[in-house]
Amino acid sequence: MLEETVDVFIQRIKNVVITDKNMTTIPLAYINSREIPDAVKHFFDQEVELWIREEEEKFTTTDRFDYDVPEVRMLIDQIFDQLKQNAIFHINKFNQLLERAIKLELNYLIEPHRTLTQFIFKDSNIVPTMGIYDTLKYFFRLEYYKTAISDYFNLKYLREISKDQFVDLINQIDEKAFMDNKAETTLKILKSIMGFLSEAQNKEVNSLTIAILRAAFRDRNLNDYVQLLDKTEKEQGVSELTFDQLESMLREGVFPGAEEILETTETVGIESHADIETSKPTVAVEEIEVQERSPDEAVVEEEIEEEIEDEEYELEEETEIAEVEVEAPVTPDKTPVVPGKVAEDLADHVARQMSSDTPLGDINDLITGRTRRKIIKKLFRKKEHEYLAFIQMINGLSTWKEASRIMDDEFYNREINPYSKEAIVFSDLIYLRFFPKDKYVRTEDEMGKF
Repeated sequence: MLEETVDVFIQRIKNVVITDKNMTTIPLAYINSREIPDAVKHFFDQEVELWIREEEEKFTTTDRFDYDVPEVRMLIDQIFDQLKQNAIFHINKFNQLLERAIKLELNYLIEPHRTLTQFIFKDSNIVPTMGIYDTLKYFFRLEYYKTAISDYFNLKYLREISKDQFVDLINQIDEKAFMDNKAETTLKILKSIMGFLSEAQNKEVNSLTIAILRAAFRDRNLNDYVQLLDKTEKEQGVSELTFDQLESMLREGVFPGAEEILETTETVGIESHADIETSKPTVAVEEIEVQERSPDEAVVEEEIEEEIEDEEYELEEETEIAEVEVEAPVTPDKTPVVPGKVAEDLADHVARQMSSDTPLGDINDLITGRTRRKIIKKLFRKKEHEYLAFIQMINGLSTWKEASRIMDDEFYNREINPYSKEAIVFSDLIYLRFFPKDKYVRTEDEMGKF
């Protein structure tokens, strides 16, 4: 259900935005002018904000000049305002980000605890709270989370927070949010999920599968509702439930079809229920107290250990590179490579293949060198045979849709954060195999960050 929903939604938005098959670039201002969901516009806007912060960091980290002088600061802000108005997405980047935006919003609605934690702590187990404020701007719905998180940070004067503390915080936020009327708050959440699916499919959706419901309840620690679903699935053999059935089940605490429901419950229906955005649950943040963070010494030790491991890994890379250079490498057409030109020749080879009508046949041609080693290390925990088996499986697929689903499952099973920089780079490179004519290639600067 979700895969089809994502595909339909992506295609609908593309039909509105990409009005000319020859379009190669898409300005942010143009995206904002189209009749597409605000959440999608919001995502692209935040991507550009991220670009601006990255650009700013490039020249404000020097100690040669004082960029905090008010007059200078004002001019810098004006420059970036102009840059934002003229920001442009290559068609390939637009396609990738569009899919990412829709999946992020859908994952957030169904599993906000997991999605927020992964998205915020994608590269570190401790992040500054100011960074979280910026990250929360990506999320357009379920505003009560953003409000409660911000209120708690302000109340406690927190400057940074660990991943474990954040998990504790968001658990307590929902504990407070569902406290007054758990069934009604849950129904508002379900209405919001159905509303997104209705918007995505361009038709009314008033039922959800057991799998979606179970994920939504489990993520929010609504364990008694999970048990009801399990019992419903076992006793009734149903695969999905309508909003009216869910309303009866949650109010009475028994599964649909039970005599208790038929005799006592009156449903009011989805239209009569308030929206979670206009009727937000109350969260008493002053009553929340998250667990203390682990000692900084442990964090330092972990960082030192990671640095040592990286140094050892870099040394291995240098050794491997030296060995390869001794072997006098050649290009795919067997032409000898001039020393120092390996990167250029590889780039030319990839460009030639991407310009042809034949899709790239082997992902191994796209994931090479340091990038390959880092993916094996970070995503496959240095188990190269498992990486090779996965690549062989992806190489056997004919569509990006299949590959994307298998990657999502692989990340989930391996407990890989899909929003980490390694996972994003890996996904982007695999994407190129199925869309070789999308000629956007990561710049040296982008790959250098990886």
